[in-house]
Amino acid sequence: MPERPPKETRVLLLAPTTKDLSASAALLRAGGIPCHACRDLADACGEIAAGAGALVVPEEAVLGGRGKALARILGEQPAWSSLPTIVLTAAGPDSAAKVRSILELGDVTLLKRPLEVVTFLNAVRAALRDRERQYQVRDHLAEREAVEATLREQDERLRFALAAGRLGSWELDLETGALACSDICRANYGRAPGEALAFDDVLRAIHPEERQRVRDAVAEAGAGRRALDVEYRTVWPDGSTHWVLARGRVDGRGRMSGVSLDITERKEAEEALRDADRKKDDFIAMLAHELRNPLAPIRNGLQVMRLAGGDAHAVARARAMMERQLAHMVRLVDDLLDVSRLSRQKMELRKERVLLADAVNAAVEATRPLMEAAGHELEVSLPPGPIFLDADPTRLSQVFSNLLSNSARYTEPGGRIRLAASRRGGEVAVSVRDNGIGIPREELAGIFEMFSQVDRSLERSHGGLGIGLALVKGLVEMHGGTVAAESEGRGSTFTVRLPLGEAAGKAPAQAVADGDHGPRRVLIADDSRDGAESLAMMLRLLGDEVRTARDGIEAVELAGEFRPEVILMDVGMPRLNGLDATRRIREQDWGRGIAIIALTGWGQDGDRDRSREAGCDGHLVKPVDLPDLERALADATG
Repeated sequence: MPERPPKETRVLLLAPTTKDLSASAALLRAGGIPCHACRDLADACGEIAAGAGALVVPEEAVLGGRGKALARILGEQPAWSSLPTIVLTAAGPDSAAKVRSILELGDVTLLKRPLEVVTFLNAVRAALRDRERQYQVRDHLAEREAVEATLREQDERLRFALAAGRLGSWELDLETGALACSDICRANYGRAPGEALAFDDVLRAIHPEERQRVRDAVAEAGAGRRALDVEYRTVWPDGSTHWVLARGRVDGRGRMSGVSLDITERKEAEEALRDADRKKDDFIAMLAHELRNPLAPIRNGLQVMRLAGGDAHAVARARAMMERQLAHMVRLVDDLLDVSRLSRQKMELRKERVLLADAVNAAVEATRPLMEAAGHELEVSLPPGPIFLDADPTRLSQVFSNLLSNSARYTEPGGRIRLAASRRGGEVAVSVRDNGIGIPREELAGIFEMFSQVDRSLERSHGGLGIGLALVKGLVEMHGGTVAAESEGRGSTFTVRLPLGEAAGKAPAQAVADGDHGPRRVLIADDSRDGAESLAMMLRLLGDEVRTARDGIEAVELAGEFRPEVILMDVGMPRLNGLDATRRIREQDWGRGIAIIALTGWGQDGDRDRSREAGCDGHLVKPVDLPDLERALADATG
């Protein structure tokens, strides 16, 4: 037997006289039975609450209404407890009324006085054995309650985990087809909480194309060949399609239990990822196509210039053609860089007070070659009077240029394109409308997404990377405006809405007039031999004295010998990069007055910041136009 606390195994002893009490206590202790002598019945009742294995009391203590307190204490015991009570009756016959009164106390044994020692000890030991069985029942109940509490806690944790993971639980009787499931499981099939959902309802809810596959998976799992693990589409009562993942296992009772999960969002994300991957592949293919297109006429132009000899007209035409194609490549690369800046939120606007007409005219001029090549008729309609915007003039013109180019590209030769603007309250609306191939309704929602392209053969033949409209959306939103697309099968309309600018503001920047200059000492540092030599040839034709360096170390050495007025410094060079070379030059007394301009293919805002921190006075991005280069050199030596 388990070891009990001493108070739980003691006998509470109350006797008619002090002498009897002492004798009874001595008798019990001699028999190895612990006991506690009580002064009176009230004392005994108090000790019962503290713990007792049995109670011995004389009849005088409980008869005549004196046992009410004891009866109340015994009646308040827990269900497992019935304290064995031995009542010592007086000598002589016992009346039936007396016996009934005593027995109302509960678990009572009557012993006649005077006591026989053996009988008394046997009765007490029997009472203690009875009490031990009660304690065992109590222990069993406590263990069961602990197990039940643990199970309840585990069940609560499981329910919480299922709810947190949006997992529905279910149990299927494979023999009867009876299905029990949680409300989350019902929700996986578009059912309300508590709504009846039978296994046949589940099967009917599964998409017809998936139903047999799910039946087969359940049958294999039911046969014990494998656990159930299946994904399938469901059709909800409202007609919408969703995806469900069901997993389960069969137990020894012929029941399959498991969980279900709505994986619609995951499936949509997977499809979006596949779509993005397809768009990426299309983009790479189109990028290669777009780069090859201008490279072919540039190469042809070089051949024409080589073969033309003294034919100045042919050389001039070839040069003009090559300049156009080069400008196209530069715009292409600039668009790619702009998209990168937008996606990383690194683009900065240089806002000023801009005339809408100026931005529109710049866009029209930029797209004129494309319009003329396709034979499009372009109509521009602006409201009377000046309309000022608080905008970056270059980026605003880029927005309208991209929209015009998009319309030209998606309109068959000889089409009509119209750009119109109107003032509406505190904003201006600029729309570009064409009579081109239009945009399918299902593609309208994603037309401004990166790499989005209308899948038409015309688009494939006329190019397009699928970044122009994404760039338009990003730039317009940076200006606090919106852009929307409409198409009703034939033709399309893009509408840009921008807030009007304040009446006062920074005046538009004036172009810097080119002036004459004398010979300049220029050092070109570039690890690209052709890049350095071609730039040196151009500057020498302008009258400058030029030296070239192939890496950063050579640039520092030549700068010390040549003492140039200007250094055009490439950034990514071997042995010592351009920024570190700039720092070394700036450390020299003779190098502090030299104008150093970074000339590099890196054109992000962070690249410009790093150039400035290294000590560069300017930052030009390859390939650089001659006017821009001249202006930078003039500023550096002015």
